Amino acid sequence: MPTQPVVKNRNFNQRQIKRIFIRRLATVVWVSFLAAAMQTMVFFALFDPVYLGQLSSWHMELNHWQGYALGFVFFWGFSFISGYVIGIVMALPRTQLAKKPGER
Repeated sequence: MPTQPVVKNRNFNQRQIKRIFIRRLATVVWVSFLAAAMQTMVFFALFDPVYLGQLSSWHMELNHWQGYALGFVFFWGFSFISGYVIGIVMALPRTQLAKKPGER
């Protein structure tokens, strides 16, 4: 039996489809938040944000907290985008090539 997108499934109404989307989005946001927290801790355990601001090609006056905040936002955005793309790919229906032999 081929997989069907949630939108084409007649067993779901629009409210249920919206709840499924919100639940998946919330999962991606929460997992990317936790990943960004771990990435920030590891990265700034090795590098000082004030020193990185001094090394940059444009002059930046950053204190430690601003550097930590900018790094966290960067890591969170990167993790969110990668998680969102993975979620989209996982939600795509199977193609003809991915079907088992004999299902055509």
